[in-house]
Amino acid sequence: MGLRRIIVLLIALIAAGGTAMYARSWIQGQQANVTVMAAPAPKQELHEVLVADMALPAGTFVKPQHLRWQAWPTDDVPASYVLKGERAEEEMIGAVVRRGISVGEPITDGGVVKPDERGFLAAVLDPGMRAVSVPINPTSSNSGLIFPGDRVDMILTQSLIANEGEGARRVSETVLENLRIIAMGAVTSDDPAEGKSHQGARTATFEVTPKQAEEVALLTELGKLSLSLRSLARPETEIVQAADATPQVTWDRDVSRVLSAGRLTSRLLVLRGANSQDVSLEGSNR
Repeated sequence: MGLRRIIVLLIALIAAGGTAMYARSWIQGQQANVTVMAAPAPKQELHEVLVADMALPAGTFVKPQHLRWQAWPTDDVPASYVLKGERAEEEMIGAVVRRGISVGEPITDGGVVKPDERGFLAAVLDPGMRAVSVPINPTSSNSGLIFPGDRVDMILTQSLIANEGEGARRVSETVLENLRIIAMGAVTSDDPAEGKSHQGARTATFEVTPKQAEEVALLTELGKLSLSLRSLARPETEIVQAADATPQVTWDRDVSRVLSAGRLTSRLLVLRGANSQDVSLEGSNR
């Protein structure tokens, strides 16, 4: 075999070996890429956060039906969010929405005001309204069956000095209508389960206009105040008409037949030992 052939053969062997090594390296690289692509992505850990299940306007009392749990990425949960397993949704029940919350928006500590926090009462009030309290007792407050959120009329009963020779006159009138109760004592929840906690309440707090606040301050000095519960099912148009109606008063003589008659007409049998005398009370005062 000539030298030329030997050289050509060596070159061919070297080329074949290089080609084989390159092919092997390329195949191994492709297999590695396929392995990487086929490997499942690491599973992202999820938590559940408390969100609004419906739009909650400012001033809304948070109730269980307003809330739901929603999955949220663990690495994107601010500390102000309520995480399931770490905090309970009961923490937010009874709180008042400070600003409007959209559907699906997380409930945060800064978005609501809780009953034991400063500014709670101010968050309950509608813009431009005021809160005033009046003294009550079980009789004047329907035996504790009036709850925050109910609407009532306020009735004033007072005694008036009559003309000379006559007794004092008593009169009652509905002085304010359709007032919203925002608290009974220190209880602001309308949950009937908490009814017993405000049965002994000594004050009722109302939402009123600035002018009504002045009127209530004066009414508490004039006489006894009582609350008359309104029906929640009463049409709003009827409420407006009633509020525009001329106020009516009820005098003591309107409810007592004796006082309405003005004098007694019965007769009295007077016994003095064995003697009796029939005395007419006609013309006598009360």
